[in-house]
Amino acid sequence: MDQIQDQKQEPEIKIVLADESHVHYVDEILETIAAAAKVRGTGIAKRNPEYVKQKMIEGKAVLALCGDDFAGFSYIETWDNKQYVTTSGLIVPDRYRGRGLARRIKHMTFSLARARWPEAKIFSLTSGAAVMKLNTQHGYKPVTFAQLTNDESFWHGCEGCVNFDVLQRTDRRYCICTGMLFDPNDPDCLETAQKELDLDPTCRETIEAKYGPMPYKLPEKESKTLLDKIKSLFK
Repeated sequence: MDQIQDQKQEPEIKIVLADESHVHYVDEILETIAAAAKVRGTGIAKRNPEYVKQKMIEGKAVLALCGDDFAGFSYIETWDNKQYVTTSGLIVPDRYRGRGLARRIKHMTFSLARARWPEAKIFSLTSGAAVMKLNTQHGYKPVTFAQLTNDESFWHGCEGCVNFDVLQRTDRRYCICTGMLFDPNDPDCLETAQKELDLDPTCRETIEAKYGPMPYKLPEKESKTLLDKIKSLFK
């Protein structure tokens, strides 16, 4: 038989909603996040293993799996009585980078947040250019820290970051990270998010199978008023 036929094909990489059956991946996830922080030389807040396990049990985490091999991770959390949501801890191991997995994982965490808390604002605090790009593709806009959550539990999580002293010295007005916000009441945010998520129908099918129709769809655009039509004649 040909040598090509003897080679084993790599399993398809799937993006799944994590649950209690996936908690055995936690140590590898945290080791991968810590290694990435060391290479970057920038701040990534440390995560407690029990905290990450709890996110999986609560249905607030997403995994990328190549067969049984860990290929990526992220999770979501709510703040200020569910008025705000964050998508956090996005990581892809080196061996799986360059395949668009980070974008697919972001599709899933963002969609999960929108499905569970459709009225909540979704925000991100990041120093990574790649994450900023992903956020922009999903309709996030740069904002001041004052426009983010006031929930002390969220800001307490920054204490594990190497740049926490900067946040303290500036009285939490700014830091190395950039604040970015998706506002569900902003039509521009909604339109950008819709265009991005329409690129990934598998993600939408996964979310809608569990939570029902996605809320990110824009209402049908109203037809032009008579005045608009008259104005257009004179352009």
